[in-house]
Amino acid sequence: MYDALIIGSGIGSLTTAGLLAQTAGLRVLILEKHSTPGGLTHSFRAMGASWNVGLHYVGDMEPGSRPRQLLDYLTGGALSWTRMPTGYDRFYLPGHGLDVTIPSGLQEYRRLLTSLFPREKRAIRRYCADVQRAYSWMSLGYVREMVPPRAAPAVRLAQRVLAGCALELTEHYMERRFQDPALRALLTTHWGDYGVEPERSAFVAHAMIVCHYMNGAWFPSGGSGQIARMIEEGIVGAGGQIRLAQDVEEILVEDGTAVGVRVTDRSGLAPVSYEERAPIIISGIGARETYTRLLPTTGPTAAITARVRERIARLGHGASAVTLYLALDRYPDGVDGSNVWINTATGRADPARMSADLLGGHPHSAFVSFPGIKSGDTHATAEIVSFAQPEAFQRWAGTRPGLRGEDYEALTSAMSRGLIDLADAAVPGLKDAVRYAEVGTPLTIEHFTSNSLGCFYGLPLTPERFRADLATPSTPITGLFLTGQDAGMPGIIGAALAGMSTACKVLGPSGYPRINRALRAEGTKRANPERSQGFEAQRSAGARRYRATVQRVNWITPTIRDITLQLPQDGTWDAGQYALVRVAPFEWRPYSIASAPGKAVRLLVDVRTQGHGAAWARHTQSGDEVDLELPYGHFLHDTAAGGTHADTPSPCRRVFVATGTGIAPFLAEFERGIRADDVLLLGLATTSDDLTTRLDAPLPHVIRCVSREKTPETFHGRVTDYLRTTGIDPQVDYYACGSPLMVTDVAHLIRAAGGYVHTESF
Repeated sequence: MYDALIIGSGIGSLTTAGLLAQTAGLRVLILEKHSTPGGLTHSFRAMGASWNVGLHYVGDMEPGSRPRQLLDYLTGGALSWTRMPTGYDRFYLPGHGLDVTIPSGLQEYRRLLTSLFPREKRAIRRYCADVQRAYSWMSLGYVREMVPPRAAPAVRLAQRVLAGCALELTEHYMERRFQDPALRALLTTHWGDYGVEPERSAFVAHAMIVCHYMNGAWFPSGGSGQIARMIEEGIVGAGGQIRLAQDVEEILVEDGTAVGVRVTDRSGLAPVSYEERAPIIISGIGARETYTRLLPTTGPTAAITARVRERIARLGHGASAVTLYLALDRYPDGVDGSNVWINTATGRADPARMSADLLGGHPHSAFVSFPGIKSGDTHATAEIVSFAQPEAFQRWAGTRPGLRGEDYEALTSAMSRGLIDLADAAVPGLKDAVRYAEVGTPLTIEHFTSNSLGCFYGLPLTPERFRADLATPSTPITGLFLTGQDAGMPGIIGAALAGMSTACKVLGPSGYPRINRALRAEGTKRANPERSQGFEAQRSAGARRYRATVQRVNWITPTIRDITLQLPQDGTWDAGQYALVRVAPFEWRPYSIASAPGKAVRLLVDVRTQGHGAAWARHTQSGDEVDLELPYGHFLHDTAAGGTHADTPSPCRRVFVATGTGIAPFLAEFERGIRADDVLLLGLATTSDDLTTRLDAPLPHVIRCVSREKTPETFHGRVTDYLRTTGIDPQVDYYACGSPLMVTDVAHLIRAAGGYVHTESF
């Protein structure tokens, strides 16, 4: 039995789990819905490039600061930070004639503002004092939740002294303090950092961001995706676990006390329900989601939580966003890793108007970031974020990514073009450098994080939120706590500090002193890794972790390596499932399993991506050991019901469409058995790319589509050209795997013709 269960693996959950494990030796189980841990700190990859979905920059990371101490402790010092350029934020406001880069340091910041707006000198000085005072007010709010109960009243009294304008509306404060509308626009354009426009936000939300970045900004070397795996080491070392693809359906409450959770394990071919119990239950998925989705809304438990639910309902919701992820063939001149805030409007922020303009392909505000430079990645990448009202996307609610229809695809294409044009106005040359684009909407955010309507900042930071006393880990249910941004403030550090508050609450009066001593101590002592390995081998649900041995490696083309791993015992999986392989100390990559179940796990790895996975595949040799987890995923079966996976084989004729290493999951299916009418449609640039002539594996009839040369007995063109030429048969089961662009094109073509296409789940 675990000592604590945590729902969700965002930075708040990871912080709470890491502190409970490393300072108190508690066995903590984290249940994560996604197939990647980390919440909004996780990253994703496509076309060899990587993007960070929620971490764009972090303040307060100077060595010795409390956030730095906390993350150094949790990661065992493995996480290193890179300071961004001194001018970390640039504001491009053409309507006000401003193109300003914000410097690091309070005095430099104040001098810049005074030089631009000399008539506002006195107001600027008062403003700098006010943001510091509001920052102190909120900081004491964190302290109040951490310290032993006997000390909390004194902290609350100190807060009252510092309250000042903390709960004043940001817009009201700006209009009261400043005369120049251009200065007001410059100071508030970055409201996207906390997700509520100035007309609704509490001034303390604005102040927390200003002070957070006052001494500059930092970014994790290597990107944010490794943070969860670094913290996992301490959790596993104490006998805990992060269990992926686990959808928590309900928090179990008995006699007013939380006693466990009901979970659906979605790691395999078919969902499996089970219960997990522990004396401490912690939810990191948000207050709204916890109280309205995981806890009963009728009966005795509902009566206990009624007051909190009413307060949450009165708050409404915050903003969501559309994010455009770009792979570039180069960085435009002048790009140095600084962020760019763009606002071409001159009036007040109107969320409805902003959303309408964005959906119409004419956005007027955006945040542009360049994660590849900041993380040290060899691939040039950019992210463009523009805030939107989630209601605008609700007509597609409940649909699966990739199955939202042509109108949704047209909408995302229009938004993509509009955002690129807007960003190009501030960063000339960006448009010409784009080689790949992928759009995420509020629906995408909700799908992967479970945040209602895709509102990833949680409860909106309005004055009412703070007056309702909702920024707390405590709940009315005994044994149930909250962690993450709704237990404190949004943002990576805000959620992490809230995670620390939660750990203090769970550990009782001794929690804060114990954790404080641990953070101040030099170095971090990890628990015995032997204990964690033994525990990992006995997982009761989800994928299993193995220490495998590299049995055989072979180059089947100059860029693709065929790798077979030997498990210590038989494993079970099916065609279309994949393994997560530890390719570097804190980096895991998904690879399709290209063999039938047993002790041998066959992988095909393309090393052209130049990432950690490619480096591992290029250099691994027979006899090497590697950690992996399996199995995950399944073929996504595109049914009329909106997409699900099938429990029984289809009797229809099958056509498998593949490019490159996309043939891997099909090899597992062919090894299980080939039907007489099976066809493999193979896309190749040239015949030298043909893996099938070098693979030791059974294959059905192969039709080779060669796009860059004319060769006898092959089709000249792409696989999509072949399908258009021969036509789509609605009675055929099509499977597509390989290049993301190919899979997208094939899927659209088949669906448009009334057919069904099945793809991998990652």
